[in-house]
Order: sequence, then structure tokens, then C-alpha cells
Amino acid sequence: MASSKNSKIIYYALLGFLVVGLGGFGAQNFSGTVRSIGKVGDQSISVTTYTNALRQKVQSFSQQIGTPLSFQQAQAIGLDRAALSEVVTQAALDNETARLGLSVGDARVRDELLAIPAFQGLDGKFDREAYKQTLRQNGLSEREFEAQIRAEKARTLLQNAVLGGVAAQAAYVNVIAAYGLESRSFRLIRLGPDSLPSPVSTPDEAAIKAYYDANPEPFTRPEAKAITYAKLLPEMLLDQVAVDEAAIAALYQSRQAEYMQPERRLVERLVYASEAEAAAAKARIDAGTLTFEAAVAERGLTLADVDQGDQARDELGAAGEAVFALAGPGIVGPFVSNLGPALFRMNGILAAQETKLAEVHDTLKAELAGDDARKMILAQTSKIDDLLAGGATLEQLADETDMEVGQLDYFAGTDDPMAQYAALRQAAETLTAEDFPALVSLDDGGIVSLRLDSIKPPALKPLAEVQPQVIEAWKAAETQSRLKVRAEAVQTGLAAAATPQSLGVVVREVGPVKRTDPVSDAPDALLTSVFAMTEGETRLIEEPAMITLVTLAKIIPASTLPAAEGSDDAKLRATIESQVAQSLSGDIFDLFAKSLEESAGIHLDESVISAVQARMQ
Repeated sequence: MASSKNSKIIYYALLGFLVVGLGGFGAQNFSGTVRSIGKVGDQSISVTTYTNALRQKVQSFSQQIGTPLSFQQAQAIGLDRAALSEVVTQAALDNETARLGLSVGDARVRDELLAIPAFQGLDGKFDREAYKQTLRQNGLSEREFEAQIRAEKARTLLQNAVLGGVAAQAAYVNVIAAYGLESRSFRLIRLGPDSLPSPVSTPDEAAIKAYYDANPEPFTRPEAKAITYAKLLPEMLLDQVAVDEAAIAALYQSRQAEYMQPERRLVERLVYASEAEAAAAKARIDAGTLTFEAAVAERGLTLADVDQGDQARDELGAAGEAVFALAGPGIVGPFVSNLGPALFRMNGILAAQETKLAEVHDTLKAELAGDDARKMILAQTSKIDDLLAGGATLEQLADETDMEVGQLDYFAGTDDPMAQYAALRQAAETLTAEDFPALVSLDDGGIVSLRLDSIKPPALKPLAEVQPQVIEAWKAAETQSRLKVRAEAVQTGLAAAATPQSLGVVVREVGPVKRTDPVSDAPDALLTSVFAMTEGETRLIEEPAMITLVTLAKIIPASTLPAAEGSDDAKLRATIESQVAQSLSGDIFDLFAKSLEESAGIHLDESVISAVQARMQ
């Protein structure tokens, strides 16, 4: 287990499982009489503990990647085993604390409960009803939860006893700090197309042909599937659709909320626990001794937390009249809101907007026509299916229905308009010559059927077809070649004591900089090269249409003197010491936890574990 996992196991791991994730999934009690997935020594691992750990793992990973994760995906990346490993380690620690008689008193448990945000009301104080309801939603009793908090604090005592003396070794820290704190000074010369005596002109036919012959890969069409398709798209039937003007007017009327936007205000709302507190804050704002931003900060909030966006008069409730009475930005209140007494700041006025029917007539007509066209396609689908089932070819479909036949050379990345349909691409990827033509539904309501005619091997595109691309590629390559010749000439001149001015270049002095310092207007590989160079060495770093000459002027070793308190060097060294200590602590604790597990003995019921996992799917 890594040190980051240890911190979750040892400090607030339980709260991570049972509080941070509260409401995220809503754990339920395991049905039947089975309550445990196994034990470590004498310490049982409850089904609820494992379920919550597993759900929290999946939820956390989903939040990291920004998309919901299925349980099958979670299993594929090992989240189920990671959750099991954590609860086993917890049980081993609980078993050891019980053996040693480690525990904490009721006062400590109470303090922990009062500090948990999930159990606090709007006034920031402990709310017993919120406490009960949250635990009930997660299948826990107060006694169970408080017992687990007590166990967590006991585990913390054990951890502190094991790791209390762990510190980073000075020699180790010194080596890492010396690496991170050393710096370099260097000189840069940047050469781009404007550094050439004359721009690269268009090549003649011979040069174009020579480049085309020597560099076939960029101009080679990949292996492709030669596909014949029969399509029926809504746009193909629009001339068969008659749209009633009354229907257009009715659709326009149904969207009055969209086309007739009332005047709106950009509003922020700051809620207080009582009307007296809100009024006191408003008085301080009016007196000029408090800004709205400071009032927000006093409540422990940010401006993003109080932003209400654009609001209509009736959306503001009791504050609507006062907010809309403001002719410019201002603050009003307190007024009652659905969360309590609040101050409202108005930041901007959005004028009422009216969109006339004439302005959206054609758009609405096309929308209605498209709807009718999709209905017409749907009405023909059964007939087309029957024709396919009866052995009709795609060409016969085009003869007997409104479908049209076309051809497509399909490969990943093709820009053919038909390949822009995701459903068609998916069907084309798996299409074989033996496949029976079937209808594929497209996302615009159209349908298509595919037939694989042949596989076309990779082929060089005709020069006439790709000549513009060949010319651009030749010019880019020629520019890069001339820049390299120019850079080498500058390098030779400087080595011979020529001045930058005589060579027509500008030298930029940079540094001293450390390995992680940003350097503006420089290639990405610059610092990697600089920190691998010796003093006086010059290197050429190539980029597209650019070459950089870098000469290392001086290597500045890390100072052996203590860094000034609060300086960047002191902060970096402190960070290194902390990270090294954490890494050592993690390694030591891993070994300690594993030894506890091995000495106590682990007994797991795989059938119960499988049952828990099955309920997650």
C-alpha cells in the first residue's frame, strides 16, 4: 500500500467512507443474517464497512475521471481488491488496539461528532436530526457509528506510537535538495523563418515530384473498406413535407418563454442564520465598514457559493421588488428566502428580449418539416426491413423506396460526410463481407444499410490530388533545413569570436533558473538540455519552423548555507523533508500493518464478498 492510502486508513478513513460519501450512494443493510465478510484475528469486518468502502472507492475514482464508473470497470482496475485491502488493514489495527487496550473517552468521540460538517445545520451547529437521518440513509445506527469513531481514534493513537520518531535523514534530503535547488545561467538565440535571408518560395514541378516520391507516407491513403450504402435521411424528404403556417405559429406560441424573455438581474444572495445577523451586516455595509466580499468571507463562503446567476423578478420571491427597483448595482435586504434571511446584491441588468415570429419562422418551419420527415422514415422502416429480409439488394431498395445508394471508402478519420454519423462508423468498423445488410438508425432520425464490397489496400494518393499538401510539406522541410544551416553558421561564427550583431542575431541572457522554473518563449526541451550540458557547451534544439541555440554559461550549485526563512529555497527544502518523511512513514506503516495481519490471521468469506459485489452491479 502506498503512503497516500495509509493516510486514508489511519486518519479519517472511517469518515471518508461514512461521511464524505454520505448521500452519494446510500448503503443498505445486507439482506439475510450474514453480517460479516470475515475477520482478522478476533476483529470482524462487517458487510456494511466493506460495502461503504467499496462504494466510496468507485465514487472517488468516478469523480477523478469526471464520468460514472460501472462496477465491472471498477473491478477491471482493481478497486474492489483495493477496498478489501483497506478494510482488512483497518480490522488488523482494530484487533491490535483491542489487544493493547487502547481507546478514547466519550468526550473525544463527542468532539469528533460535533466537528463533522455533514451533521451541522445552517447555523454551523450540530443538528441531531441531520445526524440521525444521515446515518439512517447509510444503514447505520448511532451506536455503530460512534463505536467506529472510537475505533478510528484508537487506530490513530497506535499509528502515532509506531511513527512518532520517523524523520527524514539529513543526508538523503541534502542530496535531493541539491538536485532541486541547483540552477543554470545560459544564453538563447531563437531562429525562425524571419531569420532567413529570404522566404522559402514555391518549389518547381521537379522538386514537388521529388519530395512526393521520397516521402510517400503522409500522402498514402490507409487501408479502407469499400462500402456501398443505401440511405434515407430526413433532409431527403423535406420537399415532400407541407408545413402548415398555423402549426408554425402554434410552435412559436408554445415557446413564448424562450422568445419573450422578461427583464432579468444578475444577483448574488448571502444567507444568514437570523434576520438580526443579516440586518447587522447590512448596516455595516451601508456604513462603509464592510464590503459584500468581506461579508461573504465572514460566512466562510466564496462569491461562487452565493452567485445566483440571472434571475427574473418572480424567481427572487420577497426580494424581487427591491432588487428590480435598483437602477444600478446595489445591495438590498434582508429579505426572507427559502434558506433563511438573506442580503441580495444586484450586479447587472439584462434587458427584456422579444424574438418576433418572422425572425425564427424559417427555423421553426425546418424543425416541423424535419419532424414530419422523420415520421415518414419511421413509416417506411417496416417495408424496407421486409425488402431486405426478402433478399433485396441495396440498389433494389433505391428503386422501390425513397432510399439513395452511395459509395464510401471507410477508414478511421475519413472526412466523408456519411462517416460523421457515429452509428455508421460503429457499423462500418465491424462490417464483413458475410454480414446480412441491416438497417442502422442514425442520430438525426435517418436510416442506412451497409454492404462491404472489398478491402482496399493502402494506396499512394495521386500527386494531382495532394499537390497542395505536398507543396506545404516541402516548404516546411526546406525552411527547417535552411534554418539548421543558418543556426550552424551562427554557432561557428560565435565560436570564432564574431559578435551577435555582426551575425544578425539577438542573444537573450537567461537565469539563473532551477529545473522547474518556467522560461517564456522557449522550447519544451530547453531545461532538460540545459541541465545535461557542461559549461560553455552549445546545443541546437529543433522545433517545427524554429531552431534554438542554447549556450550554458554557468552552473550554480545549491548553496550549502541555510536558506532564509520563508524563501522559495526554504519552502522547497521543507517540502522535500515532508515528502521524504511521509514516504518513510508509509513504508514503515505498510510493514507494520502487514505484520499485524499475518500474526493475527486473515479469514475471509469469498462467497459473502462476491454477494456484496453482485449487489453493486
